[in-house]
Amino acid sequence: MRAFEVYVNGKRQCVAGIGGDGGLNAMLDHVAARDREHLTLRVGGFIRSVDEFVTWKVLRLKTGDEVRVKIIESNRVDKPRKRHRRDSAEERKNLKRYVRAMAKEFGWQITAKK
Repeated sequence: MRAFEVYVNGKRQCVAGIGGDGGLNAMLDHVAARDREHLTLRVGGFIRSVDEFVTWKVLRLKTGDEVRVKIIESNRVDKPRKRHRRDSAEERKNLKRYVRAMAKEFGWQITAKK
């Protein structure tokens, strides 16, 4: 299967892969706010066959860290540290909240059928 072999500062962090149908990602985030700032590496994915999100690694980084993602073919990958199923009801609730917030921001009025 296609997999990501992830290193930080030369140290192997994980080998992540889902095989089959779904998605695999390695993301670097930089978030700056008024009083704080952080850098994060996240390695995870989604396994469509079981409708499940998986996470291998979440690491705080600092300036100067070197992140390397090597794309490999492998029969074996590390076991994800976290797994959770999608919650359709929760996703729908969050989507409705987002739509209402955007409508308010744009000055739109929502008319719902009863």
